[in-house]
Amino acid sequence: MQPITQEDIVKIQPKGLLTIPKKFREELGIKEDSFVRVIKVQRRLIIEPARVLSYPGRSYSESELEEFFDFDKKETYELKKKGLV
Repeated sequence: MQPITQEDIVKIQPKGLLTIPKKFREELGIKEDSFVRVIKVQRRLIIEPARVLSYPGRSYSESELEEFFDFDKKETYELKKKGLV
């Protein structure tokens, strides 16, 4: 069974703005000031609700990531030597 497809035609406003029809926003729980994810797949755009963390996330520097991966590689080697992995 194919999923039900709903569609509507909207006009692109200046600066690329568009209005998502109210019925779609309500069904998807998209409210004013919500965030959405826009995905380009070939010649299509997919717009879907995005969940945003209510707390700040941490960013890692390249050196921190490199340090972590080196540590993980060494730990994995040691565990394999002991026959634990």
